[in-house]
Amino acid sequence: MGDVTTFIVDGTSGLAPGGVDGAVMVAGCCSLGTPGKAYLLGKDSDLSGLLGVGVLVDRLRDLFATGGQSPVVIAVPVAGSGGAVSAVTTQGPTGPVVTVAGTALADAAVTLAIVKGGMRNVATYKLSLDGYAWSPEKTVPTDGLIPVGSTGVTITAPATALTAGTTYSFTTTAPVASISAVLAAIEAPLGLYDVESVYITGPSGPADWAAMGAMADTLWNAHRPTYFRAEARLPGAAESLDDWVAALVAQSAQYAHRFVAVCAAFGEVSDSTGRRLKRNWGGLLAGRVMSIPVQRAAGRVRDGGISQGSLPKGFTSAMQKALEKARFATAKYYAGLAAPYWGEGRTLADVTSDYQYEEVLRTVFKAVRKARIAALKSMYDEAGDALVEGGAGGLNFLKANIEGALDTMVAALPQELAGHVVEIPPGQDIVNNGVGVKMVLIGIPIIRSIQLFASYVYAGSNFDPRLN
Repeated sequence: MGDVTTFIVDGTSGLAPGGVDGAVMVAGCCSLGTPGKAYLLGKDSDLSGLLGVGVLVDRLRDLFATGGQSPVVIAVPVAGSGGAVSAVTTQGPTGPVVTVAGTALADAAVTLAIVKGGMRNVATYKLSLDGYAWSPEKTVPTDGLIPVGSTGVTITAPATALTAGTTYSFTTTAPVASISAVLAAIEAPLGLYDVESVYITGPSGPADWAAMGAMADTLWNAHRPTYFRAEARLPGAAESLDDWVAALVAQSAQYAHRFVAVCAAFGEVSDSTGRRLKRNWGGLLAGRVMSIPVQRAAGRVRDGGISQGSLPKGFTSAMQKALEKARFATAKYYAGLAAPYWGEGRTLADVTSDYQYEEVLRTVFKAVRKARIAALKSMYDEAGDALVEGGAGGLNFLKANIEGALDTMVAALPQELAGHVVEIPPGQDIVNNGVGVKMVLIGIPIIRSIQLFASYVYAGSNFDPRLN
């Protein structure tokens, strides 16, 4: 019997596949949280309640401070080891020695200042975890046990009288995870979440970068373009900045990979808890990158400086240029501007690579993801007869879909691509080899240097350009 038959015609609305630009996974050590579990976090997340303290929490605070209005991060705790406490130094009037016990969970520069002298339950103290912010004045407990915030360590005051004006100082160092532990922890979350980059917190070196590069290659081969961000180590206690720069330059010479970026910028950072501690600026950089479109350089001066931090005293422009030449991401000061600014967004790519800059990598990765999803619509489609005019309907459909996906990046505000050329070369053996498609992505140029040429002439002279 006759009836009205309806069909849904799909794929004609003009919608193009989206990307994952800006999505980041952050892995590192913390005192709480389940290692290997993925936590979806935003600016309103309770970081202390979920993850406690540690390098991961510090970097997440930095990231959210610079990550724009609504960043979403996948955080992955990693089990670490090696938390340490330095020796206690005493300053001021002579007083008895205090002891410190426990396993350090976070970085801190601890100072215990005796305000009122006396025995336990009489003497009072103030405590600082960074040398800047101080706790309210408190009485030394009867048992002498003074917990040092959430660092995991406890100070024990002696049973003898404490002396007013005496200060006791020491540092705690957070645990560090091995690269094998980190990669094992993020394996399952990476199978669940598709991200643009993976940020591994904590000091790293060439062996770590090689492992990250190997995983980046694996993800690329699995059609999931992802790059890794790492942190260079900080200078040692007795190491000069010159020696530290030389050591990093030597490390950089040992390895190259276009899908790995390493941040060497560091200095004191103020976070949302009021603490001000010296640390790597990888979290600040990751947040800046999340807040900008893929084609934009993190160092664009119009986007503002790094207001949360200050570069270390004695760090010179020559040091910054040496590190940048060695392919590290760095920060620098401009004469006439107060805040530090990001330098080149370098990757560890060799000088012969087209992917020496993070913004190039981000743009290409986004385009590749969009083009691949668009091209999947043509899998097992009939190619058509390329020898008959207008007969290659399947090939034309494939080309149009890819062009439509890339057009969204050209039409974006701000523009992510200046243009593109998609070509399916004729004469291909489609039956045996499949279809090869050439894509030329035309990027937005970045102004990397400016020269100003000034000349002086007298008004009304033959050289006054207004007379011409």
